[in-house]
Amino acid sequence: TPPMLIPNIIAGRIANRLDLMGCNYILDAACATSHLVLANAMKDLLTDSCDYVLAGGVQPSLLVLELMLFCKIKAMSRHPELRPFDKDADGTMLGEGLGIVVLRRKKDAERDGNRIYALIKGIGSASDGRAHGLLAPRLEGQILAIQRAYQNAGVDPRSVGLIEAHGTGIPLGDVTEMAALTKVFGPRNGGRPTCGVGSVKSMIGHCRSAAGIAGIIKAVLALYHKILPPSLHCDAPNPDLELGNTPFYINTETRPWIHPNGGTPRRAAVSAMGFGGIDAHCVLEEHLEGV
Repeated sequence: TPPMLIPNIIAGRIANRLDLMGCNYILDAACATSHLVLANAMKDLLTDSCDYVLAGGVQPSLLVLELMLFCKIKAMSRHPELRPFDKDADGTMLGEGLGIVVLRRKKDAERDGNRIYALIKGIGSASDGRAHGLLAPRLEGQILAIQRAYQNAGVDPRSVGLIEAHGTGIPLGDVTEMAALTKVFGPRNGGRPTCGVGSVKSMIGHCRSAAGIAGIIKAVLALYHKILPPSLHCDAPNPDLELGNTPFYINTETRPWIHPNGGTPRRAAVSAMGFGGIDAHCVLEEHLEGV
């Protein structure tokens, strides 16, 4: 079909049907695509190149060759469900999806009385550099992307109450991601964890190019509704995650998001660690009226 042969038709068709006269284009950063799209959208807004942006990610279909590739590299789960961070996790499951958000400058959205679901505080990205292989996650690259996100956002990682992880269910990837987060957030202080972790992939599968926007939409809605949403199928966390040494817990139940002490807004973050060594992390914050 044309969108598969010429992918920019997807963006072009949206602009055509909605009669949008601004620039339309697509990016390809594997699983981190949506994060890089949002980063570019923010630049356009902050330089007054436009007043609105429709941004997101799409994974239009599952190709047989993709399934063959994931099977060949032994990345596919043999379970009937995807189990991020679980001790029995053995791989991922592929999905299809589309997600789009509308972005505006905060002052413009407030002036026009728009419904504001959340604020994007900052996005960081990095390459894995020279790693062991094209598909092997590298701790140093993930740490760098996460550090850059918080430098860009100007907030303390410890103020984040929810992490929407990349969490594919591939054990090596999940363990590496948790180690990178712990390196930036620091070890656990006291006896209780303070930050919930989940993965929307446990519900909809791994939508590759749309994976990032799916996680962002989940985290944005969590902030807006002040609810910590559950992650599925983690009956017993993988001991290799060493959660007892971290400030994190796997959130497996729907919980009210109790307002943190110290007067800071609720904050969430979303990770996307892409195929081929591109890593990204997005910091979000709830919108408080009059602040």
